[in-house]
Amino acid sequence: MNNEGSPDSEYEKLKNSNFKQQKLPAWRPVPTITSTFLTFIVFGVAFIVIGIVVIIYSNEIQEISKTYHNIDGCKIKEICEVEFTLNTTMYAPVMVYYQLNNFYQNHRRYVKSKSNDQLKGKILQESDLKSECEPIVTMKDLGKLTTVDGTVLKETDVANPCGLIAKSFFNDEYKLDNKNGTNVKISEEGIAWEADKDMKYGRPVDPEGKNPDYWKKIQWTDVMNEHFMVWMRPAGLPNFRKLWGRIEEDMPAGNYVFKINNNYDVEPFKGEKFIVISEVNAFGGKNSFLGISYLVVGSICIVLAIAFCIGYKIHNPKKEN
Repeated sequence: MNNEGSPDSEYEKLKNSNFKQQKLPAWRPVPTITSTFLTFIVFGVAFIVIGIVVIIYSNEIQEISKTYHNIDGCKIKEICEVEFTLNTTMYAPVMVYYQLNNFYQNHRRYVKSKSNDQLKGKILQESDLKSECEPIVTMKDLGKLTTVDGTVLKETDVANPCGLIAKSFFNDEYKLDNKNGTNVKISEEGIAWEADKDMKYGRPVDPEGKNPDYWKKIQWTDVMNEHFMVWMRPAGLPNFRKLWGRIEEDMPAGNYVFKINNNYDVEPFKGEKFIVISEVNAFGGKNSFLGISYLVVGSICIVLAIAFCIGYKIHNPKKEN
């Protein structure tokens, strides 16, 4: 016989408690045709209203997209010019995006090919990176030998940063002029997530503490570059846009020209390149898909509500339960 307060006695109390026996009072809703109908109607109407509002706001946004990978005279490593006309004023902030089509950043092998520790600034050896960054581990794998400050490394030296995502870093550059030839400033700051800048990236520090620019001698590109941080967030779809900069002033109607340093070759993967400028509002950029999605879901809810009512009338002609 167990003594009161012994472990066995406490176990018996717990085993026979309401919690263990699932006897605690609980709310067990019993759906009725009325509650089901009202639920679907309320959600359906709410989704349709939200969808209409999103589409109206989206249609008010002015957006211009220009392709430039296949225009005459626009070759790799050359300066290309893309002209466009604004019919009405674009109000600040105006977002500048680059768009790539047919680029699968969501491929499993591609997404995994990076070293988070190396991106944070840790100096790692080839053996440490082999499993994470394969197949881009050394400078030979990378296909280049120079670093940020022009230091020439050996083929066997570690690629910093390593991996497929870093190697495929998008490096086209853009400048914008108005019809008078005056430069329109594109701010390239604040385009990366604050969490990425604060927690995910860091420059390697000189082990001897003598050279503050030590990172320039071992990194082939600066991981603290916000364009690099934006690129290192893989897109979920093969056609995607990434933010390149912001124009913090209104753009009056008129003619403009983008001067593009065309460095990024999309021919190997049969891709396409676009330069996009767009206004934004409370719902973000132009996005008709979001509004259409709300309308579709809302319509489905309304149809289901009607279907429940019809089914109830057919199977319960005398209003029996």
